[in-house]
Amino acid sequence: MRLNRWFAAAVATLCMLTFSLTLAPSAGATTKADAGPTVKWLAPLALMRSSSPEEVTVAGIYKCSAPLDQMHLWVSVKQGGPDPTAEGSSSTVDAWYDTNISQDVAVTCNGRWHHVFVTLGMHPTDFTGRPLTGLTAGKAWLQFCLVQGTDEATAIVASQSRWVKVLRTRS
Repeated sequence: MRLNRWFAAAVATLCMLTFSLTLAPSAGATTKADAGPTVKWLAPLALMRSSSPEEVTVAGIYKCSAPLDQMHLWVSVKQGGPDPTAEGSSSTVDAWYDTNISQDVAVTCNGRWHHVFVTLGMHPTDFTGRPLTGLTAGKAWLQFCLVQGTDEATAIVASQSRWVKVLRTRS
């Protein structure tokens, strides 16, 4: 239990430090340019506990306004292969974690900025059944998307992607 609290504190500290260095906007600031759904910021780190290599935690800041039916976050981290940034790279990467494994994340659409920590689950195989490995320390590609709709009809309404550093913590 103490290790879980320590891990949560470490994630919060690292992410807030990197967030403050980016000169984040004030929580109440709203302009016409950012009135729609927006992913504002992504932490440059993906944290993995050595005791739980099948999960990785990332952080981001988003905003959306009601009424947006069935809005949720879909988040993915990929590593290895020829190009994890490419369309369809889920079938070419070495490691892939996302919220389809850990469950999509419900969002609050009230027009304010929300800072969220998202834990992603590891895909054991790609769509063809090819075995995948776990993330290793180093760089990985993070996708952070606000998605509206159901499984049958979804649309990405805001997204941001970036390279992140995968860090393994002792716990």
